[in-house]
Amino acid sequence: MSDLDPQALLERYRLVFDNAPVGLLHWDAHGVVTDCNAAMVGILGSAKESLVGVNMLTLHGDPSRVQIAAIVRGALEGRAGRYEGPYTSMTGKTTHVQALLSPIRGPSGVSGGLAIVEDISERKRIEAGLARADRMVSMGTLAAGVAHEINNPLVYVTLGLELIERELSSFRARSQPPDAQEWERVCKLCAEALDGAERVRSIVRDLHTFSRGEEERTGPVDVEKVLDSSIHVAMSHIRPRARLLRDFHPLLPVLADESRLGQVFLNLLINAAQAIPEGDPEKNSIVVRTRQGPGREAIVEVEDTGVGIEPWKMKSIFEPFWTDKPFGVGTGLGLSIVHNIVTGLGGDIQVRSEPGRGSTFRVTFPVQSRPPPASLQPAAPAQAQGGRRPRVLLVDDEAHLGLTLKVGLRDEAEVVPVRSGREAIRTLLADDGFDLVLCDLMMPDLTGMDVFEQVGAERPSLRDRFVFMTGGAVTERARKFLEQVPTQRLDKPFRLEQVEALLRKAG
Repeated sequence: MSDLDPQALLERYRLVFDNAPVGLLHWDAHGVVTDCNAAMVGILGSAKESLVGVNMLTLHGDPSRVQIAAIVRGALEGRAGRYEGPYTSMTGKTTHVQALLSPIRGPSGVSGGLAIVEDISERKRIEAGLARADRMVSMGTLAAGVAHEINNPLVYVTLGLELIERELSSFRARSQPPDAQEWERVCKLCAEALDGAERVRSIVRDLHTFSRGEEERTGPVDVEKVLDSSIHVAMSHIRPRARLLRDFHPLLPVLADESRLGQVFLNLLINAAQAIPEGDPEKNSIVVRTRQGPGREAIVEVEDTGVGIEPWKMKSIFEPFWTDKPFGVGTGLGLSIVHNIVTGLGGDIQVRSEPGRGSTFRVTFPVQSRPPPASLQPAAPAQAQGGRRPRVLLVDDEAHLGLTLKVGLRDEAEVVPVRSGREAIRTLLADDGFDLVLCDLMMPDLTGMDVFEQVGAERPSLRDRFVFMTGGAVTERARKFLEQVPTQRLDKPFRLEQVEALLRKAG
């Protein structure tokens, strides 16, 4: 039989189709699936019989399936398209795929189409691991500087409190009450200590943006807010090298994960700082610009006056492990990870550079095109009855917090502190008259989640009175709990006025 025999050719191409290491799926001119190979069945977890006959133009339900249907429609009009992201099959199996969907043209035009699909779930898992490693390297690089940023305000917080203690001790030791000038001096020391503590709180809040675990939570993100946090964290690295200039214009929210977006900006800022030698910050600058593009896309630029990049190096800068920095400075992962995160969000990254005159990295993100999901509105705590003072149960293993709130709220509420989850459960099951339950999320014996679940099972009316306090270092279970349970939360450290606002609702 000749190699050109139609039957032999058909059998040969059948073997190629069936044994291809990537998923192959064919549809006809009406978008109806006519064939698929074993690799495609494995990727989607659906039997071949359930795939053949499906109309690719009418896929609905999961957003990824709707997007695939739109690309197939374009292929039948003669346009090839790509898709990368999660895909949920008809059986409910979700995997991360990379797909090229292309028209098949015959003598009379488009006769159908072919999808070439690869399961890249493992690759995405490895990339996520590298991104976490790079994030830790970045934070390690900045650790000494962040400690310096915290210690600066902390020194006058501690000195101020020491002076306040001395002043108050001297007032108590003498028989004459303090005059107005002495009280003013103490009040000024208190205000300065409070300002310093607020600065520390701000630094910790910014660090929290980058300290989350590996889970990705996509939603509408305020780009300017994330940029500000990234700048604050990187500032100790930038300050000895350059002036930081902001040129911000209003941006619409982008659909992203806040932590990943922060990693993009932090890496670009560190990269810009490392391109500038230390010692002459007044002669150098790093400019961060934002603006809305003509297609409403969000554009962020990081421009530096550093050493620049030679033209022959430009094609390699986004490759993993490539670096032109000295040994021990960087991992060569930063820009590669930036590129992966940006393109994974449907964005783009470009760079302009001239040796000796600096570089400009420009990232572009599509703005969020769908409305944000409706957030769960927490129910207001129960109202205090009969004009009595609200009663607050404070559940926290830190004894000093209980004492502080008892003193701070002495004129507004009755505060009952307990120092363990078990004690909280016993108290609430014996007395359901508390108007507000301020409960620490993570405690040594029982967590706040355990308290909520056990008390809520027997006293459902108390669920709406819980407000969880958290310092940010939470487990995956805690993160899911906070997302699913419609309770209010207080991020530590919080202000007394925030608790007073909760009391006003309760009373």
